[in-house]
Amino acid sequence: MSSTKESRPGTADPAEKKKLCRWLSPWIILVCALVLKACVISICAVSLLKGNPSCEVHKALPQSSTDWQCVVGRDEGKGRVWTCCPRGWELFQTSCYYFSRDIMTWSGSKRNCTGMGSHLAVITTEAEQAFISGYARRTVIGIQVENYHIGLIQREKDQWGWVDMTPYNKTAAFWIPGEPNNLNVENCVAIDTSQKGNRNWNNFPCVLPFHRICETAATNI
Repeated sequence: MSSTKESRPGTADPAEKKKLCRWLSPWIILVCALVLKACVISICAVSLLKGNPSCEVHKALPQSSTDWQCVVGRDEGKGRVWTCCPRGWELFQTSCYYFSRDIMTWSGSKRNCTGMGSHLAVITTEAEQAFISGYARRTVIGIQVENYHIGLIQREKDQWGWVDMTPYNKTAAFWIPGEPNNLNVENCVAIDTSQKGNRNWNNFPCVLPFHRICETAATNI
């Protein structure tokens, strides 16, 4: 009598079952993943149609960077948009501002801002001046006075100009009363946080090391 055990009709050998399972497992995982992805896409599509912005958070950020901070807004005719600044920069209207913790000369500050793809702050409106002044004052600890270089420099005697070639407007200048003075030696401008109001521009010798405010355009996505 043969010792070989015949399989019953409709049954499979255990070894063949294991082989079949090993073959099917990757396909089962792939199918499940595709079904899950389809569900997520469907949920996001429904959420967006209902005006829910939560799915838009996962939209790719500019310059392939994950280190951005964004606020949501609405641009007429374009739907929902995000306005983004690099992390560590402050958003105001359409610009991002960096308030440094270290100090440099005016020229060093200009080079540093340029190296970050920005420029020393150019202030052209009272609203912008109020934002910058308020933030700069909040960085002061105790009675310590901090000065911040901005992008205004005297090119010729009593002829002031911005680093990005924006025309200097005397009606949108925020000098401390009595400033600027000593025009022969004090050619660079900084914000003086010892002043309580928004009129806090003061001119200093360019070699003095102060903090700096860099500015760049915010990115919309």
